[in-house]
Amino acid sequence: MEGASVTLKRLVGLLLALVLAALAVACEKPDASFTTSPSVLALIGTTAGNVAFNPSETPPQEVPEPAGWKFDVGNARFSTLEQGDASIQVVMQMASRPGPAFELWFERDGKALVRWSGGSARPYAGAVCFQVVLKHEGEALELGPGKYSFVLAFRDPGTGEIVAAKRVPVVGNVPKGTGAAPGADSKVFKDLLGCPRSVI
Repeated sequence: MEGASVTLKRLVGLLLALVLAALAVACEKPDASFTTSPSVLALIGTTAGNVAFNPSETPPQEVPEPAGWKFDVGNARFSTLEQGDASIQVVMQMASRPGPAFELWFERDGKALVRWSGGSARPYAGAVCFQVVLKHEGEALELGPGKYSFVLAFRDPGTGEIVAAKRVPVVGNVPKGTGAAPGADSKVFKDLLGCPRSVI
């Protein structure tokens, strides 16, 4: 009888441990590394864009925003996704009007390394935060010494003229390591991803 009681206590203890472990897993927040940016989605209706590596075009010069707009880039900095991939994180404050197409240019010493374009501005007012991934699954942008910057621009799709553009230095430690050049289906720089939970 005493042996049965000990066995029952062990079973109850094991069951309790399993329940607690299951609760711990359920409460653990999932990896949000490749979650798209909700603020970008609200601003331009998409988070996926067309990517050109080493484009021949020159990034646009700064153009003050027109009346009715607010376009302040708070900062751009080298960072990492939650799962460790190198990224750039951008935070800005926006008040926009509908129409112009959104572009991003990542440059080193004034030469474009990447051009991203996608989506058109919608009426929006508030903060915008996003990340672009620099390295993923063996593919990477080749980064070396130099001054890095981001140009964020809105272009009139009819005339091709820049409606507003800001240039901001990318600060922080340049990611180390190399990889293969990004291919056609690469996730490198493809999507505008959400910011870490500590930022949003």
